[in-house]
Amino acid sequence: MRHGIAFDNCSLVGVDNSAAMLERCGHHIALDDHSLPVNLRCEDIQETELANASVTTLNFTLQFVPPEQRNSLLRKIANATLPGGVLILSEKIRFDSESEQSVQTRLHHEFKRANGYSDLEISQKRSAIEQVLIPETLDAHKQRLKDAGFDRVLVWYQCFNFVSMLAIKAD
Repeated sequence: MRHGIAFDNCSLVGVDNSAAMLERCGHHIALDDHSLPVNLRCEDIQETELANASVTTLNFTLQFVPPEQRNSLLRKIANATLPGGVLILSEKIRFDSESEQSVQTRLHHEFKRANGYSDLEISQKRSAIEQVLIPETLDAHKQRLKDAGFDRVLVWYQCFNFVSMLAIKAD
């Protein structure tokens, strides 16, 4: 992300509640030759202070926030987003149609197998996140983003049941 920023007066903040994830991120930042500083914070995203944000990115984060707390987090982000700013939200989604959900899940598992995952690894991952990761439909995400204060929501990428949206706050 640092390489895409053309302004000197910007800062990047990385937030995760896992010290191990932040340590890994810090390692990759140290290997990178870009001079823009990155401030890494080990804290709960729901407790993070946000202000004057041009771009906020939630990469597969919201799905781990309890559903009843997602609206307030997105409102907080929208309120901190400058006019013309965006939220890039990437999430695992579920489909309304059970048949489509089944096909997408099967395709995703076949993709994993083609990339070296065993059936046991696929099963263990599914079991580990079954009651923790709570996906929602694309329509639910779009409506929540609009309710939070974003004016437009666009899907810019989707692969199987993974989607990335751009939520735009009007100028």
